[in-house]
Amino acid sequence: MTWRFSVTPSRAHWFLRLGLCFVLQVVVAQPLQLQIGGFFPVSKEVPEGEIGQGVIPAVTLALEHINSSPHILPDYQLTIQWNDTKCDPAVGMKSFFDMLSEDPRKVVLFGDACTSVTDPIAKASQFFQLAQLTYGDTHPMYTVENYPNFFQIVPSETAFNPARVALLQLFNWSRVGTLYQSKPRYALPHSKLLSDLEAAEIEIAAQQGFVDELKLAISKLKEKDVRIILGNFDEHWARNVFCEAYKLGMYGRKYQWIIVGMYDYDWWMKHLDNLTCNQSQLREAMEGYLAVDILSLSSTEDITVSGLTSAEYYAQYKQHYSGSNNRFHGYAYDGIWVIALAIQMVKRKLLASGSSRTLEMFEYSDPFWGTLFREAFNKTSFIGVTGSVSFFRNERRGLVLLKQYQNGAEVKIGEYDSVSNTLKLYKDTKIIWNGANGPPPDRTLIVIQPSRISLTIYAIIVTFALLGIIMASSFLVINIRFRNQRYIKMSSPYLNNIIIVGCMLTYTSVILLGLDSSLTSEHNFPYICAARAWVLMNGFSLAFGSMFSKTWRVHAIFTNIKLNKKVIQDYKLFMVVGVLVLIDIAILTTWQVIDPFYRETSLGMQLPSSGNEDSVVIPELEFCNSQNMTVFLGSIYAYKGLLMAFGCFLAWETRHVSIPALNDSKYIGMSVYNAVIMCVIGAAISFVLREQQDAAFIIISIFIIFCSTTTLCLVFVPKVRLLVELKRNPNAGDRRVRATLKPFKKSRRSSEDFELQSQIRLLQDENYRNRQKLEEKTFQLQTLIARLKEMEEPVIVITHGVTSPIPENSSDGNCEDIQVIVPSLRQHREVTVISRFP
Repeated sequence: MTWRFSVTPSRAHWFLRLGLCFVLQVVVAQPLQLQIGGFFPVSKEVPEGEIGQGVIPAVTLALEHINSSPHILPDYQLTIQWNDTKCDPAVGMKSFFDMLSEDPRKVVLFGDACTSVTDPIAKASQFFQLAQLTYGDTHPMYTVENYPNFFQIVPSETAFNPARVALLQLFNWSRVGTLYQSKPRYALPHSKLLSDLEAAEIEIAAQQGFVDELKLAISKLKEKDVRIILGNFDEHWARNVFCEAYKLGMYGRKYQWIIVGMYDYDWWMKHLDNLTCNQSQLREAMEGYLAVDILSLSSTEDITVSGLTSAEYYAQYKQHYSGSNNRFHGYAYDGIWVIALAIQMVKRKLLASGSSRTLEMFEYSDPFWGTLFREAFNKTSFIGVTGSVSFFRNERRGLVLLKQYQNGAEVKIGEYDSVSNTLKLYKDTKIIWNGANGPPPDRTLIVIQPSRISLTIYAIIVTFALLGIIMASSFLVINIRFRNQRYIKMSSPYLNNIIIVGCMLTYTSVILLGLDSSLTSEHNFPYICAARAWVLMNGFSLAFGSMFSKTWRVHAIFTNIKLNKKVIQDYKLFMVVGVLVLIDIAILTTWQVIDPFYRETSLGMQLPSSGNEDSVVIPELEFCNSQNMTVFLGSIYAYKGLLMAFGCFLAWETRHVSIPALNDSKYIGMSVYNAVIMCVIGAAISFVLREQQDAAFIIISIFIIFCSTTTLCLVFVPKVRLLVELKRNPNAGDRRVRATLKPFKKSRRSSEDFELQSQIRLLQDENYRNRQKLEEKTFQLQTLIARLKEMEEPVIVITHGVTSPIPENSSDGNCEDIQVIVPSLRQHREVTVISRFP
């Protein structure tokens, strides 16, 4: 039996369709391949080798999930060709060009973790219109302007700045200082940080960069009273920073460090050989620091783009990799998903635009493909295992981890979402503050406290000043009441009255010196300033001027042996005092008219607060001031300084002279000494203690009161004592005393010679005056003889008991006793003594 098989047209059509289905099944079973070019450092010789070893299992897992998903590139199979770059730019660039020369074409580049490799590849890939995505390079230099085709799935160090600013705002810290390592990796984000701080209106108290000298930079932060310190430095310098902070005491309750802590786990326990601190000291300084870091995995239970939660992904990842923990594996997993979704977006855009091009037609150096992939990356957005994934200006916008060093370990305390700009702190982990009162203040609280003279001190000083005024008033009453008493009259009582009035004014100046705006008002304070100047200057001129003029009179009498018999009258001394007062009035009037006083305040030295350790009290001092105060004070000090110097010279010259007619000359000289010494010391102390108002007021007031009281006591106590003695013994004051010069109590030859010369000078002075008197009496005698001759009467001269006619030209100046007897012209009477000479 023979079977024949004939094909009809309908059957032929069926077989054709069956063959096409078979072909399609074969094609579907072998989808088209899209390849990624990968760069991973996996060598154990480089520190970054652990990063490459840890992220490769995450990449493999991501490719498995993508290729098994029916919704992501169903017609394609995504693969990766990677090479070990060894963190060597030469090896990396060779791998890059080898990939370009091999099929299939690499549609996207993935990597590297080392900046030394990533940077040259990113620069070269621009010429091939290749998009590049890094999973572990956080260098801030990759800007969209300089690297338009470069994308970062891991946040750069610049992205940590908003998180730190949000942290500052959360705890109301508005004053900070910055410390950064002077390398581009840390200097660039620091520059951006300054802009972010200024935009948030946070004061930057100090910014210090360092290369290898760390102590000076941290010391300057301490000098500026920086409490909140933002740090940008690598792991090596982080250990040195906290070690230096320990030595300078910049840790604990008063300080808060906020650093970018992308360091190895337990980094504070490594490489401690070169530190000057031991591990316990380093941990003590680190306790409580806050750090921002990349978030390895999201803490939420959200379903990610792969259909897994972050915890489920991590469980699968640990099945593929059992090595040490790696903070970049989650970013590598999400990075592969970014590439897959971007390729799918490019595919859809090609279909939507009706373009004849497909992904298989991808060409290097074609701007068409470069533009498509750049737009696709920037529009990609999904929920990944590291949180929300999106890009802004080629940079990842996602979650930033907040952590704190607590009890020897870094603890996660919260997250910052850079997409929504929100800061979330974990409820199960709280921030531990070194101080019991919560976060440290961002600055030392400065309390401006008006510094005024203590009322108790002021009351005591005013009491003494009033007692001095009462004492001076008593002396004034006594001086006026007994002004005609011989002893009082000999001491120029009217000049003494001026001394008393001057001392009363100086006592009053003490009262005015303690008045301030708290006792009166700020409006009246300039008037108090003027009153102080007028009262004190005029009081000084009256008191010291009177003493100066009296000392000048003693000096003139003592030194001028040719002085005629006329004594320097009191009115001349009044003129001296008046001139001094007029000078004061002229200066003060000009001062007040041209440059009046005003109230000026200044801040004194910081003082610790008794109630708050984080605050200091700065006293606000008030002073009398004027625009040209230095000029006027200089003129006053100049002429009064010369006056005091001259007065001191006169007092020294006459220190051993005692003139009976001027019975208080010795005490006046002592008063001049006292006034000069007190004024010089008081002026110096008032300048030194200008900011210590209580101490300055006490010392200056004591000087003024002591000087005035000493002057009054020296001048008037002897007079009061003599008055008391005269009341008991009225004849006590009739004894005649002669002008004396007290001998010097020195044993040297020069002292004896000076004493002898002084005695000779006094004797010459006395002899000269006696000769003057003798000449006057001789002239009177000759006048009388001439009158007697005119009357032609006999004249008998009795000399030592011998009676004889007076010789016509007899005028012996050495006669001790001459009696001229004139008989009565018309009546015989007894003889009459015409003149007697001692």
